Amino acid sequence: MLDKLILPIAQATSEEASGNALTLASEAETAVHKAIETIVTFLTHYGMSVVGAIVILILGNIAAKFVSKKIENLVLKRSEAEPSLASISRQVSYSVIMVMVIIIVLGKFGVETASLIAVLGTAGLAVGLALQGTLSNVAAGIMILFLKPFRAGNAVKIGGGEVYLVDEIGLFVTRAHQPDCPRVMIPNSEIWGSVIVNFSDTVESQRRFDIAFGISYDDDIDKALQILEELAANDPRVLTDPEPFIKVDSLGDSSVNILFRVYTLASDWWPAKLDLTKAGKEALEAGGCTIPFPQRDVHLFESKSESAS
Repeated sequence: MLDKLILPIAQATSEEASGNALTLASEAETAVHKAIETIVTFLTHYGMSVVGAIVILILGNIAAKFVSKKIENLVLKRSEAEPSLASISRQVSYSVIMVMVIIIVLGKFGVETASLIAVLGTAGLAVGLALQGTLSNVAAGIMILFLKPFRAGNAVKIGGGEVYLVDEIGLFVTRAHQPDCPRVMIPNSEIWGSVIVNFSDTVESQRRFDIAFGISYDDDIDKALQILEELAANDPRVLTDPEPFIKVDSLGDSSVNILFRVYTLASDWWPAKLDLTKAGKEALEAGGCTIPFPQRDVHLFESKSESAS
C-alpha cells in the first residue's frame, strides 16, 4: 500500500524538476540570443564609429607626440632657453592636442561637443577657485620661466632669507639646495613675491669684496697702503677696471682701519677673497706693520687717604 503512494509522488516530483530545468534553460537561451542581438545591433550601427575612434586616437597620439617634441626642440634652440621651459612646453602642447583628439572622438558617437566644452569650462572655473593658491604658484612659475630672474645652477637669495643653489625650476615649485647640501622646495609664489638677489648674474660678470685691515697707531700708514696696493696689483684675479680702492676707512679704539676694496670676476670672487685676506695679513707683518688686537689701558690713581697714611 505504501509503495503505491510513494511511487506517484516521486514521479510527480521528477517531472516538476525536469520542467523547471527546461524553463531555466529556455530563459538562459533567450537571454543569450538577446545579448547577441544587442551586440550585433551595436556593431552594425557603431562598428565603423568605434574603428574610426580607435584610429583617430592612435593617429592623434602619434601627432601629439610629434608636435610636442618639435615644440620642445624649437624652445631648446633658443640660446637663452631654460630647459625646464622646454619640458613644460612639450607637456602642455601634448595635453592640449590630446584633449582636442578626445573631443573629436566623442563627436563621432554623437556627443554634443559644444555642451561638453561648456561643462569643462564651468568645471575648470570651479577647480580654479578651489585651487587659488596652487594656481598662483603656476602663474608665478610661468613668470619666472619667461622673465628668467635666475637659472638652474645659480646662487640666489630670496627676500631676506637664506642663499640657495637652484637645481630645477618647475611650474609649481622651484627645487634647490642650501650650500651645506640640504634640499629645499620653494613655492613659486613666495619667490615671485619677494626680492630676488642673483649672485651668479652680476654686472659684467664682476663682483666686489671688502676687507678691513687694522694697523697700529704707531705704524706708518703710507707704507701700509703701499703694501696693500702692491698686493692688489700683483694678483691677476684683481681687475684694474674698476680699479682697487685702498684708503684709510676709520680710526678704531685700538687700530687704524684700512679699507681694501677690489673687484674680481664672479668666478674668482670667493677664492680671491680668502687668499687676499691671508696674503694681506702676512704682507703687512712682513713690512713691519703690527695688526693690533683690542686692548684697554687701565690707569691706577692713589687716593689721598692712602697717601696720608
